[in-house]
Formats: sequence, C-alpha cells, structure tokens
Amino acid sequence: MKPRLWGYIVVTVGVLASCSFPARKSVSQSPLKAASESFRGAATVPLLYTEGIKSGLMGADTALSASLFRKALALDSTHAPSWYELAMLYRDQPEKAIPYCRKACLLDSTNVWYGSLLGQLMIGAKEYDSALKVYNALLKLSSDNPEVYFRLAALYEMQGQPFQAIALLDSAETRFGMLEQLSGLKRQLLMNVKLYDKALKETNSLVANFPYDETNYVALAEIYAHMGKDSLARNAYQTALELNPNSLPTLISMNEFFKNIGDNPAFLASAKKLLLSDEIPLETKILFYKEITSSRDFYRDFFFQINDLISSLAIKYPDDYRITELYASHLIAGGNLEEALKLYKNHLIVQGKPNRDAFNEVLNIEAYLKHPDSLAKYSALALKYYPSDPQLYIRKGSVLAFFMKDYKAAEDEYLQALKYTREDTLRSSIYGMLGDNRQNMGDSRNSFKYYQKALRSDTTNAVVYNNYAYYLSVLGEQLDLAEEMAVKANRLDPGNATYLDTQAWVYFKQGRYEEAKTIMQQALGLDGNSSEELMVHYGDILNALGDHFMAAFYWKKAQEKGYDEQEIEKRLKSIENP
Repeated sequence: MKPRLWGYIVVTVGVLASCSFPARKSVSQSPLKAASESFRGAATVPLLYTEGIKSGLMGADTALSASLFRKALALDSTHAPSWYELAMLYRDQPEKAIPYCRKACLLDSTNVWYGSLLGQLMIGAKEYDSALKVYNALLKLSSDNPEVYFRLAALYEMQGQPFQAIALLDSAETRFGMLEQLSGLKRQLLMNVKLYDKALKETNSLVANFPYDETNYVALAEIYAHMGKDSLARNAYQTALELNPNSLPTLISMNEFFKNIGDNPAFLASAKKLLLSDEIPLETKILFYKEITSSRDFYRDFFFQINDLISSLAIKYPDDYRITELYASHLIAGGNLEEALKLYKNHLIVQGKPNRDAFNEVLNIEAYLKHPDSLAKYSALALKYYPSDPQLYIRKGSVLAFFMKDYKAAEDEYLQALKYTREDTLRSSIYGMLGDNRQNMGDSRNSFKYYQKALRSDTTNAVVYNNYAYYLSVLGEQLDLAEEMAVKANRLDPGNATYLDTQAWVYFKQGRYEEAKTIMQQALGLDGNSSEELMVHYGDILNALGDHFMAAFYWKKAQEKGYDEQEIEKRLKSIENP
C-alpha cells in the first residue's frame, strides 16, 4: 500500500482513538485526565502529518506542508512517511530530496514506494551507480513489477552494459510474457549492439502480439532500414500509415528514412505532411523548412517541390509574418519579385501597427525594380510611422538623387537624417552621401567639406577616403592628398577593385604610369573584367605607356559592355591621329 494512503489510515485510527467526552472542570487534574492529555500528545505526529498532506494536496502550499512535516519529525524523527513526503515535495530538486528519501528508506527498507522514489531521484541527479544499487534491491522486493525491470535495464544501458540489460529483459519476458514496453526497449538495445536479426525476431513477435499498434510497424521498418532492406522498410511504413495516417512518430521516422536513402521526392512529400501537422509547433516547422532549403543545390534541383511546401505553409499560416518572409524569399529566389512585393505590402500594417521589416523589404524591392514613384510613396508612408528613423530619410534622399536627379531635394533629406543620427559611423556615411550628392551638383568645394566632416566623424570610412581621392584626381588637384586618401582606403579594405582603380588613377594623374599599370592589373583581376570603367582606365594607362594596340583592345571591350560610344571613338581617333 502506498505510504500516503497508509498515512491517512493511521491518522484516522489515531484521531478516532484520541476522541473523548469533555472532562468536567476540576481544580486538580485527575489521573484519567492526565492519561488522556498524554495520549493526545502522542497523536500529534500523525495529526501534523495529515495536515501536511492536506495542505499540499488541497491548498498547494508546499512551504506550509514542509513546515508541518518537519514539526512532525521534530517530535518523532523515526516517522518514515514524513521523510518520504518531504522528499516528494522537493522531487524537482533531486539533490535536495535524496537525503530525505534515503532517511525514509533506512527507516523502512522494505517499502517499495520509498525505494522507487529514491531510484528516480538518483537518476535525476545522475547518480547512476547508486541508482543501479537501489533498483537491484527493488527487484528483490518487487520482482512482479515490470516498471522496475524497465528502469533497471535502461540504467544498465546508460552505464554501458547493454548485454546485461538485454539479459534482464529476457528474464522479464520469461516471467511476464511479452510486454510491449519491455520488448520495445529490448529491440532498441539489440539494434544498438547491431544484433539486427535478433531485433527483427523480437519486433516480429511484437507485431504478431500487437498487430494494430502502428509503432511496432515503424520499429520493424527501422530495423529493415538498418539492414539495408529498403523495400521491406517501405512496406512496413505503409502499413503503419494505413493503421494511423496522421501518426506523427511514423511520419518523422519515415521522413528520416527517405532522407537517409536519398529518395528526395518521397522525403519532400513526407516533409509536407509534417509541416501541415497541427501537433508540431510552428517554430519547429520554420527550423525544419530552413534546414531543407539550406543547400543551394538541393533548393535548385527541387525548387517546385519546395514551392509546394512553402505555399502550403503560407496558406495554413496567412497572418504569420515569419512565414510571409519565407514565402517572399522563395518568390524572390524564383525571380517573382512582383508577387513578393505584394506579400510584403499586405503586411505593412498588422493589427493596426506598422511593420518596420515589411517596410524595409518593400523599399528594397522597389529600389531594385527601379520604381521611383513607388519608392517615394512608401518612403513617405514609412516616415509617417517612423518620423525619427534616419535610415528612411536616407532612402528617400537616395530615390531623389539617383532616380529623379533632384539633388537639392535629396540634400534636404540627408540633412534631416543627420538630425536623428546618434552614431558616428552613420553620421560619417551621411556626410559622405552629402559629399557625393554635391559632386553630382557640380559643387566640388562643398563636396570636399562634407568629406572632411565625414572623416572627422569616422576615420575608418574607406568609402569616403576613396571618393575623396577619386574626385581630387578627376580634377587633378591636390594629388598628394589624393594619393594619401587612396592608400588609406586600400589599407582599410584590401582587395577592393574599385579602391585599387582609384589609387591607379591617382598614379596615372601623377604620371606614374608603370605603378598605375601594376595596380590596375590587380583591380581587373579582382573585378573579373566586368567593369567597363576599369577597362577604359586600363586602356588609358596602356596608351600613356605607348601600348596603343592593347589600349584600343581594352577600350573596345569597354564599349561592348556599354561604355559611352562617343568617348571610346574619341580615344580611338586619338591613336589614329596622334
């Protein structure tokens, strides 16, 4: 009998025995009354124990329960049920509970409940050697309890003694016959030690004894898979699904099987069922989808099946922005930017609140698609919700500068961005944009002032060093300063083809043609001969060195890539008519 129930019986008997009629008032205490008072004192321990139980079960006041049990033990330190209940109160803190439970077991060494709790606590505290001793003792006390066999076998396996565990489970099977839980553990142990034939025999017995439990067919499929019998594994999975088409363990195991054998269409088909399952948290589904799509080659080869996965998720979770992002990213990967744009626009306002990430994506796509009107519209809309966000002013300024060529209006937006900027690095970037913008306005003097402010805010801004150097070289002014700036840019960002081009062009302007050629060759190598401007510059350097043939070659390549035809013709004519 479980001690808690036994405690109630003991207490009830004690309470009933202690009840008596009220004694008459007397000046002196009679011997009968003295005996009665003494009996009440003896009954205090079970009463405190009972109140502790009641407080824990009905009031859920564990602190009060613990206090009552300790009071009971202060009166009688041999009261094993109170030690046990204290251990139960702290069972979520095994290290704290073990001493209480061990005390209960010492006081009542034949109590199976006490021993079971002690074993569980020791497992929780990872005291596996001690737990083994406890469960071996329990096996002698409770040899008719399959749970003891199960836990003891699991402990043997954890301690690296799988064959001892298997032998124990064999003895349990002899005693109880085939029990599904014990046979399942035995099968797993046999597989762990690669005794697949024995595991197969065990599992076939399970299937024969429990033919309507799909988990047994899953176990059978897993064994066949380990044995390389894929067709038999497929049949077993199919049977499991026929018994329970929505079994999550079956789908998970089957999905892993298809992944391992490289049957990608079947893997993705089972993945879809998992992604649509209501039993799996959405966070897990998102991680699973990201894992599936992590390989570029796999993503490319099975693009349409993956499209089915993500579109199914989008239908199932239409209001979850995380799924919207995944679906939009998939659409963008497939070149369907307009549909991705629609998705993001539908999520700009969610439950009456603006979505900053959606606004960013809309602005990014509109910029890529070169839709200046839409860019201006959504930048203005975003600024209504985020009026102190400098990035939005920067975006709006960029639209005005690069698409509408309205440089004065762009400058106003950049200056607005400066008002809300608190970081030096961003402030430096904005000053750099203002400098570039002034160059577009043909105002080099104020452009250079902005560049100087940018570098005072951030002395590591390689972009500003490069642009400052380039525009100085174009003007042919302060070439020593231009060289200094160009060298700094390349030190800060080595291997940048654009920055190397600037440094080479400064050398060209200084008449240092051989040095310019060497650096320009590095730039072209890094660029992969994709920039027509670098090719024109290289042609100019070669021409200055007298290599007119190769100069013409690079000028013509630049023209093929889209460089201004009239500029190229001018250069070519200068060679023909020196």
